[in-house]
Amino acid sequence: MNPLDKSKEYVIYKFLQRYDYDAVIDVLEEVGIVEGDLYLLMESSKYAINFDFKKASISLNNMSSEMLGRREIKRLISNLENLENGEPEDILSELIENMKIQIVNEEYIDFLGRLYRLKEALFKYIFVSTKENKKYKVSMHGYMVSKKNILYTLKKKYNIYNGNLITGVTNYINRYIKKTKRMEKVVDILNGERLENLIKLRNESPVGHGFKGVSKEDIEELYGNPMEVVQDLVKACELLDLGIKMNKYDNINEMAIQMIGSYTNY
Repeated sequence: MNPLDKSKEYVIYKFLQRYDYDAVIDVLEEVGIVEGDLYLLMESSKYAINFDFKKASISLNNMSSEMLGRREIKRLISNLENLENGEPEDILSELIENMKIQIVNEEYIDFLGRLYRLKEALFKYIFVSTKENKKYKVSMHGYMVSKKNILYTLKKKYNIYNGNLITGVTNYINRYIKKTKRMEKVVDILNGERLENLIKLRNESPVGHGFKGVSKEDIEELYGNPMEVVQDLVKACELLDLGIKMNKYDNINEMAIQMIGSYTNY
């Protein structure tokens, strides 16, 4: 007899729609499913969504040989390796996926916090990728992209004295990067009035320096539908020749639903 009846399946589907992998694991454990491919996939997703890519990778690599042979799982393992190595496309894709999930779950304060991190990460990427020769491989981990190193390099090498990384790199772009329509568009998106207004809203919230709550209506008033923010950030990444993948967790959810439906590999 299968431990997952229709009511439990329905509960899992609802949690998957919210990308709540912790809750899915609770349901699985409640019915005695504490190992196997479905459990490991959900465990990996729980870690990955919280940026613990090392543990996420361990969980995936413990799946059955049949699952490890599947193209989708191979792709996920490769993605987690890239995330551990700080590959820009994978890191930025993960940040944007996180933002999308926070919108779905109406976690607008966390959404604004992630927005600021993404904006800062893009300016770090622009600086490191343009000041080195084209053979240089950019990683989003380590000293090279640290705020301390970038501010020091701006001061010592480019005579830009500013304690704010985004302002400092913006000055660097204006002075030292060849003006192209693509770069101008990137800066227009990232430093535009609409995004700046959202950053100010973030600064007034608990993830910034204040205690103000944030609603969907607040974001809509300043920018439009929150998903428009995500779309504009994807566009900025694409203008920087960074390919962004937006459906990682939706694809994981589809796999999970197939596994539940087949009642195998528990």
